[in-house]
Amino acid sequence: MNEAELAEASLEEVSSYLQRLVQQDGFRVSELCDTILKKGVMSRASDIHIEPNREGVRVRFRIDGVFHDAAYLPVELHDQLVSRIKVLGDLLSHRREIVQEGRVRVPVGGNESDLRISVVPTVAGEKVVGRVYSVHAAISDLNQIGYTGSMLRRLRSIMFDLEGLFLLCGPSGSGKTTTLYAILHEIQREMDAYASIITIEDPVEYEFGKWSQMQVNRQVGFDFAAGLRASLRQDPEVIMVGEIRDRETAEVALHAGLTGHLVLSTLHAGSAPETVTRLINMDLEPFVVASALTGVIAQRLLRRVCNGCREQIEVDPNKASLIKRLMREEERELTMYAGKGCEACQFTGFSGRIPVAEFLDVDEEVRGMILEKARTSEILRMLLGRGWNTLLDDGLGKALEGLTTFEEVLRSISLREVL
Repeated sequence: MNEAELAEASLEEVSSYLQRLVQQDGFRVSELCDTILKKGVMSRASDIHIEPNREGVRVRFRIDGVFHDAAYLPVELHDQLVSRIKVLGDLLSHRREIVQEGRVRVPVGGNESDLRISVVPTVAGEKVVGRVYSVHAAISDLNQIGYTGSMLRRLRSIMFDLEGLFLLCGPSGSGKTTTLYAILHEIQREMDAYASIITIEDPVEYEFGKWSQMQVNRQVGFDFAAGLRASLRQDPEVIMVGEIRDRETAEVALHAGLTGHLVLSTLHAGSAPETVTRLINMDLEPFVVASALTGVIAQRLLRRVCNGCREQIEVDPNKASLIKRLMREEERELTMYAGKGCEACQFTGFSGRIPVAEFLDVDEEVRGMILEKARTSEILRMLLGRGWNTLLDDGLGKALEGLTTFEEVLRSISLREVL
């Protein structure tokens, strides 16, 4: 199957092709491996999973946050397939008892995508996961992220001040790093004569070549905190720290934000108010957090309804009542949409993803609550009293616009985080 045929084929057709391929005498494992990796990239998969079990080898693609089966291979091919990937990733093919990480380049359509390979030993054999990165597919324009116009205006007012600590929070795979890169691209375009940009990442997901990117290396003691301290001696205006994981990194980031730098980073937290209390609970000085923190965005990624097969649907009365209560608009007329499924979306009804987000401006009232070491529930209650829009509000609004579905909103957003 050549590249053009592979691009047009459905996952079911590719699975059938692979089944026929492995039954041929003298078939090459390299062709099997290349077909799996290329189809994963072509399918817009964010991750490629190769999972052994007693019956065989299951190959799955995570597309728009949901798994799709791509192939089920004979168990006797497992070691050959994993060894081939290890060779491509410059890993130790003869070591099957250790955790290994590497990178594999996958050429598709004249471009190259990087797969960050992780190999771990399991009781059934080695499991391989490849996370797909393509610099050509990376979003470099904030307007393409999917934020509302109001949120973009507030974000730009903070980032062009070039000072303070600005955080993005959410679970893994929620688009935090993508948003950070888009912010850096805009700062670089608009303020190149005034701003020096440096990043500390683990790993460096995309190599843009437009600013200085540092790779964390804990084996030599170069972690986020050490990289952040080193970057401060490089005369930067903007510093991006891949993630704040501990008190030391948070403390250095806050003090950098207080001394005339814009520090961008991520933090694992369920909501924007929770991010504030997470910093306080790291035993950081409340007055430092209140002075340095300028804003927080919490976000999730939801599957987008396919434009090719989107249609208006009838809303169940019980569902309509729940939506109205969640929106606090009992009298509103509801119009909902869903995708019925077509070839373009592989009959899932969804194609691509969009963010839902909440934006917390750290104003004087929020700073006062930080100084008082307020709990998350207290901060949220104050914000809701001011008419603040939560993740759920943004998600329901996008569902009513026909961009996603109500079920997708509830699948991705825990009501405990916003109610």
